[in-house]
Amino acid sequence: MAFATGININCLLLFYHVLCTELITCEVVSLFRAELPFSAASLCDPIKARSNQLNAQQRYVEYQRLVAEQSKSINKNLILDRKLYRQLMLQTEAGANALPLDTLDRQYNRLINEMLYIYNGATICGYQQPFACNLRYIPDLKEIMAKSRDWDELQHTWLEYHRKAGREMRDGYEQLVDVMNEVAYVNNVTNAGEYWYLPYESGNFRQDVDIVWEQIRPLYDGLHAYVRRKLREYYGPERINRIAPLPSHILGNMYAQSWSNILDIIIPYPGKKLVDITPRMLEQGYTPLLMFQLAEEFFTSINMSAVGPEFYQNSIFEQPVDRRAFCEPSAWDFCNRHDFRVKVCADINQKSMISVHHEMAHIQYFLQYRHLPKVFRNGANPAFHQAIGDAVGLSVSTPKHFQTLGLLQRSVDESSYDINYLFSMAIDKVAFLPFALSLDNWRYDILSGNANKHMMNCHYWNLREKYSGIKPPVLRSEKDFDPGAKYHVPANIPYVK
Repeated sequence: MAFATGININCLLLFYHVLCTELITCEVVSLFRAELPFSAASLCDPIKARSNQLNAQQRYVEYQRLVAEQSKSINKNLILDRKLYRQLMLQTEAGANALPLDTLDRQYNRLINEMLYIYNGATICGYQQPFACNLRYIPDLKEIMAKSRDWDELQHTWLEYHRKAGREMRDGYEQLVDVMNEVAYVNNVTNAGEYWYLPYESGNFRQDVDIVWEQIRPLYDGLHAYVRRKLREYYGPERINRIAPLPSHILGNMYAQSWSNILDIIIPYPGKKLVDITPRMLEQGYTPLLMFQLAEEFFTSINMSAVGPEFYQNSIFEQPVDRRAFCEPSAWDFCNRHDFRVKVCADINQKSMISVHHEMAHIQYFLQYRHLPKVFRNGANPAFHQAIGDAVGLSVSTPKHFQTLGLLQRSVDESSYDINYLFSMAIDKVAFLPFALSLDNWRYDILSGNANKHMMNCHYWNLREKYSGIKPPVLRSEKDFDPGAKYHVPANIPYVK
């Protein structure tokens, strides 16, 4: 199939766009509903609801394969229009959907589903509570890691969870590495490691990120040294060496990716309160709906688009009273240029206020790009959406903005308050960077063959120590698979973004 004129190609792309809009809308609707278990539809006929979801996904997979094959067959040397050329190039990438259907279903999808089953089903017994054996990561273990200051309880929780959630999926992940290299091959990429960073459109993305990290590293090193000293004072020199990496289980988070939960131990100026608008939000009768309306006002005040009544009619702002929804904050583009939604089970507190603005930033991105072909509505790269959301979150979390909302009476002009505020942001945002970097560089190395997949766990901790200065609570072995305890690994979702 060859096309000699730009007119013919434009007609083809228009046809693809119309078909894509219909198919993606159907798939997104099915996925949105799938994350609302026990909805009216699924209660009436759960088998039919699941079948509809699978059918929508299957139709979209078939569409992606067709578009990729047709786009590859076009002689791109005849195309002088840069936008047209780029659209065709992007459409040739079908990802895992380019695999033969049998491999896609029986290997790729099966392996991911099996690993997610292990991850979602992981439960442990409580510390010194042999009969309390149904503790899950959310909400039980996450809260223990955040609030407990008992070294032994934290170590027990960390070890047992990584044993149950990670170790059992190791064989599955080794198989997935092979399948991912097949995905790379059918997409004309050298290996799965190169494929993993392909969306960033850099021939040296791994090196690019390392260069940026080295510029940030002095700030992180200072933060790490200060936190280690405070934890050494708290737990004692027999447990915290003054020059060794920090044990990962005492940093307030299962993965040591944020240290905000141990702020009570490490805060520079104890007794100097941090900015917290939660009490005023409660006093003033804030609701999740009001929080989203304020977020919309924030964007319209800088001459951006209103979301419209359909957004408020179709979105989910709080946990439904008649059923439990999977409530990881998310924004949804239904790809029909008018239906945009969020699914956020918001609490009435400062953290949710910032999260609401973050999700509304995604909605604004959808609104601003809705007139473009679907392939151009995605972020410029996988990190772009998150960068915009985080930038907005930083903007609205300032004391000045909270004063504008009437949630903070006045700003305290004292350096100790400023240092506490900036420090609290650093132990969340700066501490997170080397974790994300080490996790995806680990995957790059395993997928590309730069590291032996039979030494996966050792390589993971080598990178954690190299980038983060973090070590496991106890010695680990290749029987373990500690990265598997992080959702994005069994789900095969990139993380460096």
